[in-house]
Amino acid sequence: MAPIDDPAGLLPLDRTQLDALREHLDAVIAAGGCDRSHRATDAWAAGHGIALDRLHEGLEEFGGFCDCEVVMNVDPVVVFDPATREAQAVSGPAAAGPSAR
Repeated sequence: MAPIDDPAGLLPLDRTQLDALREHLDAVIAAGGCDRSHRATDAWAAGHGIALDRLHEGLEEFGGFCDCEVVMNVDPVVVFDPATREAQAVSGPAAAGPSAR
């Protein structure tokens, strides 16, 4: 488990799970678009026994306020690599990429 002061510790997923979630969301969005909710995220999480409140909090910490934003903004490299996170913090949010918000 990540240390309490580690932002990745907010996310109740490991890197493999985050990759799987993003792949699932990418397929769902490609098939039917994004309804600006966490509907597909929640369905995936329910099938994997992931607590939704904590998952939403962690995804939103990285800019994932709906299913499409999880795909666009919650980059596993940023979430799980402290050096990348620090570089983005210094360079500002624009370096994180576009957001649909």
